[in-house]
Amino acid sequence: MNVAMLHMGDSPHPAHQGFAEAVDADWIQCSDPDSSPHSVSSFTQEIRSVKKTKKYDVLIAEGARPLYTGLLGKSTYNCNLIYLCADHRFYQLIQNDIHVHSVYSQLKFLLGKYGMSGVKAILSRGIDGVIAVSEFVASYMRSIVGEDTPIKITHPYIQPELYQQLGSLSYNVDSKMVTTVGRDSRYKGVDLLVEAWAEVYKKYPEYQLQIVGEGHPSRYENTPGVIVRGFVDDLAEVYANSGLYVQPSRYDAFGVTVLEALRVGIPPIITETTGAKSEVQDICEELIVPADSEHLAGKIKWFFSLDSDQKLAISKRCVNLGERFSSDSQKQIFESVFEDLVSDQESTH
Repeated sequence: MNVAMLHMGDSPHPAHQGFAEAVDADWIQCSDPDSSPHSVSSFTQEIRSVKKTKKYDVLIAEGARPLYTGLLGKSTYNCNLIYLCADHRFYQLIQNDIHVHSVYSQLKFLLGKYGMSGVKAILSRGIDGVIAVSEFVASYMRSIVGEDTPIKITHPYIQPELYQQLGSLSYNVDSKMVTTVGRDSRYKGVDLLVEAWAEVYKKYPEYQLQIVGEGHPSRYENTPGVIVRGFVDDLAEVYANSGLYVQPSRYDAFGVTVLEALRVGIPPIITETTGAKSEVQDICEELIVPADSEHLAGKIKWFFSLDSDQKLAISKRCVNLGERFSSDSQKQIFESVFEDLVSDQESTH
């Protein structure tokens, strides 16, 4: 069985590279990474990439955008198409939150031309199976692909080197540093966290919030107690001095940084529209909040009010959970899930 993973940019996400290796999949680059994803040139390259799929029995589309190539490859060469859903684009589609200049503006075009029922029909007939990175993703994909399309779940993992580094750290229960990690993007909700911090600071001025990741505006530091660190090479150092992690995403397919915090034993406060909710709720449901600044502020203050023994009890459960997300364990799960989906397709043909 010949398998290929369709991707945009130079290469798949590092965890997805591991998934591809687990099923001995080749990579097919659907467009030139130097081309703007908004451009006609990029879309043309995606269509031309269809001919690269000819020799493959199974295609794995990494994210929504490669589905264009995948759907055409399936219809042209009669291969199976598996959608690795590790982004939130179809959730945005359902919520009508795709902006005109988004790289996924084609989805908005399809929605306008065919209606949601038309998009669902195209995807339910074209996709043979979905591998979702979280229960959150699986739930909204079910509403799109229907009941007959099989959906399996495989969570991502912490990169091996960082996994080892974080495993050597101990949780600092006395730390007054709160951390969030991620690039600047609306869906990550860092603006909500900064807004919440203005309220937190009134009662807990001794605490600081560090924002790690590319592109965050310096104006966030106008809020007292906020530090914008930007890109950081040494993430282990970031987590080593953190007493609380916050994932304030408006929506997030999973949130691997939550796993990284868990690996150290750092309690994470996350939104209910973050895919890692399924894991965090097993630790403490109190750590999960709606995606708005008021609830984030209230929950952060609640955590600060806990005594050390309560924080350490939560931390211990975090460590036990975080150690499960090694590359080896998750790649094995992906391989098993992938084989199940392919076997299901073979049995129905």
